[in-house]
Amino acid sequence: MKRGFSLIELLVVVVIIAILVGVATPYYSDYVKDSKRSKALQDLDALKQAVVLHNSQEDLPYLGIIGTDTANPLPTLGEKDFNGLMGRYLTFIPTDPWGKNYKLDPYACFVYSEGPSSSKSDDIREYYVKDLALNKIEWEDLDNDRTISETDLLYFHFNKSVYIQGDISANDFIIYENNEVATDPIPVLNMTFKQPHPAWSETQATDTVFICEVQAGTTVKLGVHALALKDELNVLHKYREVKYDRENSGFNLIRTEVEYVPTDATKPLRYAIRTNPVKIKPK
Repeated sequence: MKRGFSLIELLVVVVIIAILVGVATPYYSDYVKDSKRSKALQDLDALKQAVVLHNSQEDLPYLGIIGTDTANPLPTLGEKDFNGLMGRYLTFIPTDPWGKNYKLDPYACFVYSEGPSSSKSDDIREYYVKDLALNKIEWEDLDNDRTISETDLLYFHFNKSVYIQGDISANDFIIYENNEVATDPIPVLNMTFKQPHPAWSETQATDTVFICEVQAGTTVKLGVHALALKDELNVLHKYREVKYDRENSGFNLIRTEVEYVPTDATKPLRYAIRTNPVKIKPK
């Protein structure tokens, strides 16, 4: 006669299974979480490459779907940010592992998923322009005297939107000649900053180009001298990266924000880096 399992033996088996499930569940949960994050990063990399290809082929930054308001054609950011890339740059737009659409921030230059909870702390980002940097300086010869002189304009181009705390000052720069710090005599750059618009602030900082008016006494020469931001935190912190403020923006309103260090609300989390000297070129 075959003997069945006793109650004690069954209880032991159940306890062992329960222990194994209890031990394995956190590992499985972490595995699912990590696999979803990996899938999101793969999708974001594909979307990032599509944006990069568009920007290089079109020689224009991709801003998302541009609205139809001819007086104020703002990008319509939200649920269809990559539709403008379909056809030539994308054949398929994926959804993230949590069933939501991927999104674009054309000001801080990253593509992102809002993650499982849609809160900012859950964002998964992939930058297509990593660091904020000065990448071009142009000169406009308003008086046609072929030299950088009083009332001429200098255009400072950054590779992404930036909020400048205060203004662009000549004291923010080191002047170079032939890739060496210019000396004997030290060239002079005098200029005043012209803000992009009167209400400019870190909540409206979508600009990438800033204009300064040359003042008397300037001796910097076109094609000879180049400028680089000083490698000093108090200077670099002035030039602050901004991101799209999705909570306070709307269909006809774009708002930006600066992210600050959590433990110090006066220090920007992301700011300009120092690059090689940038030569002044005619506009």
